[in-house]
Amino acid sequence: MTWFDHHAGADPAAFYARLAAAVAACGIQEAVDTASGAVGLRRFVVRAEVHDGRVRLVQVDGPPLPRGGGPPSAAAWAANQGVVEAALARLRRTLPREVDFTELALGVVRHATGPVELSFRFDGDAAGFGPGNLPMPVGPPAPIEDPAWLRSQAAWAARVDELRARFAVARGDWALVGGLLDDGQRRVAATPLASWHAGQRRFEWLVAEPVGEEAPLVEPELTVDLAGAIDLVCYAAARIGAAGVFQGALPTGVVVFLATRA
Repeated sequence: MTWFDHHAGADPAAFYARLAAAVAACGIQEAVDTASGAVGLRRFVVRAEVHDGRVRLVQVDGPPLPRGGGPPSAAAWAANQGVVEAALARLRRTLPREVDFTELALGVVRHATGPVELSFRFDGDAAGFGPGNLPMPVGPPAPIEDPAWLRSQAAWAARVDELRARFAVARGDWALVGGLLDDGQRRVAATPLASWHAGQRRFEWLVAEPVGEEAPLVEPELTVDLAGAIDLVCYAAARIGAAGVFQGALPTGVVVFLATRA
C-alpha cells in the first residue's frame, strides 16, 4: 500500500485536495523555483529526511540534460537550501496531525516557460522515485547552460581567473570619453563589453561583434543574475585579450562592464 493510499481513507479525492492545499500554502513551489536558478530547464529529485522533528535535505539527484540544464544551479541551491527546508517544514506542520512523513522525494521539472512542476513521494514510496520517473522539460534551454558554452568556459578558465583577479568596481565617479576610462585613479584605454539591468536581470552585449560562437555570446540579450553577468564579461574580456574588467553604474542604475587595456 502506498503512502497516499494509507492516508487517503475512503475519500481519496478529498485527501488529495487537502494535500494540494497544504502544498500551495507552504510556499514550496516558489522556494524550489528560486533555488533552481534564475533560468534554465530543470529535471531533478530532492531527497529529504526528518530527524528530531526537523526537515533536512540530504541529496539532489539530477543528471545534466543533453541540451543543457537538469540539476539546479549550484550557487542558487546553496544560497536557498534553507528556504526549501523551511517550506517543507511548513508543509509537514500544515498536514493533518495523523498524516506525517519521515522521508520525502520531491521531483522538480521546469520547462522553458510556465511554473515549476512538483511531484511528491513520501516514506516507502520515496526510495524508488528518481529523475527517470519525471517527464523531460519542454522548450529551448538557457544559452548560459549550453554544453558547448560550458566546455568553452572550462577551456578558458585559467585566463578568466586572471581577469577576475584584476576585476575593478567603481568606487566613485567615473567616465569613458574617447575610449579612455577615468575612474579618479587612472586613465586607461577601455572598451564597452555589456550592460546589466538588475531589476530585470537583463544582460545586453555592447561589443560590435560577438567574441565567440557559443550560444550566450551570439544572443544580443540574456537573463542572468549579477554573478552570471560577471562570468560572461570576464570570458569575453579573455577572448579579446583584455588586461582587466571594470564595473561601473550609470545614473539610471544600469551596470556597465568595460574591458580595460594595459
